[in-house]
Amino acid sequence: MKTTSADHMPTSPLPPRALRSLPLGRGPEGSDQIIPAAGVGPRPLEAALLMVGAFLVGYQRLRLGPINLTLSDAAFVLAFAICLARGQIAREPFGGMTAAWILALVLMLTGLMIGTVVHGNMFRWAVISLQYLFGYLFLPLMLMRVPLAFAHRLIAMFLIGMTVMEVIGIAVSLTLDPQQATALLASDFLEGNGRLSTFASEPNWNGQLIAFTGPFALYALVKRLMAPWVFVIVLAVLLGGLLLSASFTGFAAFSIGMVVALAFLGVRAILGAGLAISVIAAIFLASGAPLPTVFQDRVGGALVDGSLEEAGTYKGRVKLLEQAWDKSGDTIIVGLGVEGFRATHEINQPVHNLFMLMLVDGGLMALLGFTLLVALLFIMPLRYFRRFRVEAGTAVAVACVFTIYTQSMPHMFARLNIVPVLFGLMLIFAGSRQLYPKGVVLTPSAPGRTPNRRMDSRVRR
Repeated sequence: MKTTSADHMPTSPLPPRALRSLPLGRGPEGSDQIIPAAGVGPRPLEAALLMVGAFLVGYQRLRLGPINLTLSDAAFVLAFAICLARGQIAREPFGGMTAAWILALVLMLTGLMIGTVVHGNMFRWAVISLQYLFGYLFLPLMLMRVPLAFAHRLIAMFLIGMTVMEVIGIAVSLTLDPQQATALLASDFLEGNGRLSTFASEPNWNGQLIAFTGPFALYALVKRLMAPWVFVIVLAVLLGGLLLSASFTGFAAFSIGMVVALAFLGVRAILGAGLAISVIAAIFLASGAPLPTVFQDRVGGALVDGSLEEAGTYKGRVKLLEQAWDKSGDTIIVGLGVEGFRATHEINQPVHNLFMLMLVDGGLMALLGFTLLVALLFIMPLRYFRRFRVEAGTAVAVACVFTIYTQSMPHMFARLNIVPVLFGLMLIFAGSRQLYPKGVVLTPSAPGRTPNRRMDSRVRR
């Protein structure tokens, strides 16, 4: 009897429900078998563009003109265009959760559109929608299909880029005053009160990026992508940049993100982080250097007194939130449209809480859509927790940072807000493709039965 190579490929005892959770493709023609859509690494040009984009994620200041298009965005756009032309994008980037992710985006953007049609400027809605679609849909189509080895390269480039950015920022803060920094670099690199923005263009964004970077540094340590002594240096640089950014939200998000990551990553990460912090603290105390004055003024009081009212612009944000809540009773069905709250507010400011902003500008539909998006950032990693504990822990930690910042920011469509979150999910979906190499056939098994596993010699080679 004649047999084909597919007859000799290994089968899998995974039940049908588990198979549906993996990013899969079709088996050989004429068969009902399923093979994994193996992550094929990008070609040299796409790989170079993706790595440049990852390195420059935090460099929001490096824009191409007055529009919100950075050098990192340009690299990602070019990489996406090439991948799309070559058919190298993931049709279902999040596997079985893709439909829920798209539904959430549709609800959010439709709610904002309805409010804008009634009250606002559709051109502004179109701009906001394109920003969200690029960051929350087009980038996942490209990033979720890369193999695990290349995903590690992107994480490494992001870590290097952030470390370099903070080293430059710390050096400028220690050697130049704000006027000199403005003349040499940019007006918002070092603010007049001494807060450090670096190339993120805003101190709070700098704090957010540092909070995102911490869990990835722990992941690199646990996965041996980074030597322990390098981890100590990276952590010291991140902490220095965080202190100089003087962002209470950044300090809180960094602390919570690291604790969540450590809870998932295990003993090696806990010991490594504990040792690194001890070494950094010892060196800092031995140097006799004081904490930055701007950090003491904006964050120190809140930490010592345990009162959020002492933290930065907390009082002003609470007032905006109260005013938005008062308006929300009239915006349940039809919101005020994109930037509607800002336009109707006496000081022309948006509410710095993204959930409330969605309710006021987009109504209940937009709020439900955005809430579903945030929930999926936790649901997807936790579904893979048993198989990819370290990757899931990193993704959950980064999702915690993202969620914390939704409480203190308006719209979060800038790529520095979402790309680190996608990197966390990328590790999981790249890992799921790594479970079964190309050429392995997955056949759903009957309950209680484990099929035989056979490997064709050609597949072995």
